[in-house]
Amino acid sequence: MAITTLDGPVRSLNGFYTQGNGNFITLGATTTLSVATNAGHTLLVPATCAIILPAVNATADSPATGPGADPNTASNLGVVFTFIFTAASAGATAQTITTNGTDAYTGQIMVAGTTSMAFNSTAGTIITLNATTSGGAAAGSQLTLMAYASGKWAVSGSFVGSGSVVTPYS
Repeated sequence: MAITTLDGPVRSLNGFYTQGNGNFITLGATTTLSVATNAGHTLLVPATCAIILPAVNATADSPATGPGADPNTASNLGVVFTFIFTAASAGATAQTITTNGTDAYTGQIMVAGTTSMAFNSTAGTIITLNATTSGGAAAGSQLTLMAYASGKWAVSGSFVGSGSVVTPYS
């Protein structure tokens, strides 16, 4: 099916749903995400996976022309990436999600091990599941990222850890 571009809100009186194998993408050992290929899908993360996010682009649409002026806009505000970690992390740095180095994470990740704690970030640029205390101790961790402002990724997640948990942000 082709990509359809709508200008304005879409309303459904009975909801929207997605189904089928095409909704899932299994990531490789090193994956640079793109909006066109990965957004809107559930991304399955294996035991070893270095994920690189696209830069947040908040400047593509001019306020004078308003939203919808260019259906091929480069702006990626509002894009969502949803991750399910399908296996325990293969090691201390085997599962990472990295911004472009200047974009930052803002939000919270709950890590549950022997202790449980919610960790907040306002400036982190890397999320690491280290196979123990910062997550990745078993399959089942989940993470959602949304580009919401220039240089900002909103974070919401819960990680399966072990032992006395520590922040997954750096």
